Amino acid sequence: MFAYIDETGHSGRNIFDVNEIFQLGTLLSKFDISTPVGKVLDPFLKEKGVERLHANEWPEYELVDLSHAVLDSIGERGPWVLNLFSVHKPYIAPTKFVDLIFDPGENNATPGHWYWNEMHRHVLCLVTDSAMSRELAKKFWEAFLNDDAERIISVATDIANSVRKSSEPAEIKKVFRNSIKWAKENYEEFTLIVTEKRKGYQGHSPNIIAFTQAFQAIHQFCKAHDCEPETLVHDQQQEFQSELKRYYEEFGQMVILERGDGKFPSAEMAPYPKGAFALMPSTHNRGLQAVDLLLWVSQREVASDDIKALKERIEEQAERYYISRQMSQAIVNMHLLNR
Repeated sequence: MFAYIDETGHSGRNIFDVNEIFQLGTLLSKFDISTPVGKVLDPFLKEKGVERLHANEWPEYELVDLSHAVLDSIGERGPWVLNLFSVHKPYIAPTKFVDLIFDPGENNATPGHWYWNEMHRHVLCLVTDSAMSRELAKKFWEAFLNDDAERIISVATDIANSVRKSSEPAEIKKVFRNSIKWAKENYEEFTLIVTEKRKGYQGHSPNIIAFTQAFQAIHQFCKAHDCEPETLVHDQQQEFQSELKRYYEEFGQMVILERGDGKFPSAEMAPYPKGAFALMPSTHNRGLQAVDLLLWVSQREVASDDIKALKERIEEQAERYYISRQMSQAIVNMHLLNR
């Protein structure tokens, strides 16, 4: 199978810029789509006198017909899906705080079920997010990136005080109080944990978080369609290319397995090679330009019946995943309803 990856809303180090949504699109196809898509796009590009399709530069009515033709060409090659992973970038701060402070494998004061259980982990994220003002979130993120354990502890103390004064249930206040107290009292060990958990900010940027989720989409697609990864193509960009290569090398063959018992997922290696990984400009691969076009359409407001019909057609092939406060709340609500 072939995977084509493009992104919108570049993030990197700054998760608090004005563009708060980062989205990664991964088009998964059992067969190579670059040639048939090229047959659709090349006449359009030649007519416009450009090498690359930038969807926001052309009238919507032209792109609607072009998009339908692209979708036709992809569908004719066989099974495919469009994996869309969206991140509300500021929400990375509370989720990373939870990973750092409440991991029971490193914090002896945190009961295992508060972190390994999906519902409880998202409760921790929601409560942390409520206790974090934007100023405090920025302070934590800067400390996190700079390996500044003293400032991380300072932020954790402020959060603990905020939770203590809140109307949260006693059990939630207790886990915040005890876990943050342990972090403060085990300062040197905590400093080592901070250093070891990341070797640079890239591994915790929305870009890399979304990229690693694409690995799971690839494995799910391969399982569903009885195939193996052949080529993964990512739109070339300078800031993260070494990290993208490293993460693909280390985690590209790892399959995350949901346990179904409320505990943290396990992992195993896929029974096939992870396939080749290439970074290239989208001018060199029409499959990448197809992803760019479909991403653009998926983010458009519905302004006409034509764009509405096009978006609905794309949604039929779309798998969506989110990191956001709203998604954490939805996950908690789902578990409560199931109970």
